[in-house]
Amino acid sequence: MRTLYVVTHPEATHHVEGVGGGWHDSQLTPAGVRAAGSIARALRDRITDGMDEILRSPCEQQIIVTHGGSLTCVVASWSEMPIESAGYASFRAPSGSITTLHEDDFFRNRQVVSLGDTRHLDTAQD
Repeated sequence: MRTLYVVTHPEATHHVEGVGGGWHDSQLTPAGVRAAGSIARALRDRITDGMDEILRSPCEQQIIVTHGGSLTCVVASWSEMPIESAGYASFRAPSGSITTLHEDDFFRNRQVVSLGDTRHLDTAQD
């Protein structure tokens, strides 16, 4: 069994300034810092093994941090969707959300368990 947690980047200054992310350095906003803490706590509860153990053994759980727009590429790749189909699908999620992707051990079926889950952010409100 393999599980991937795809985390969208928490709110940063480029979000509130309305400029494109990835083109310049930006800092997390106060809301983004709170969201990052909530994400870390949520993932800590889901991933029990330490990083050293994960790096030494075959990965059954992985964390991917991406920008919201890139989530479509991650989910499409995970589901082995032909790349030309990605233009017809969009997997959007709010900043700081966690998407859970799962592959079963028997049939190797892959599923999107949750898309853009933000329940962990409820404690990060202003």
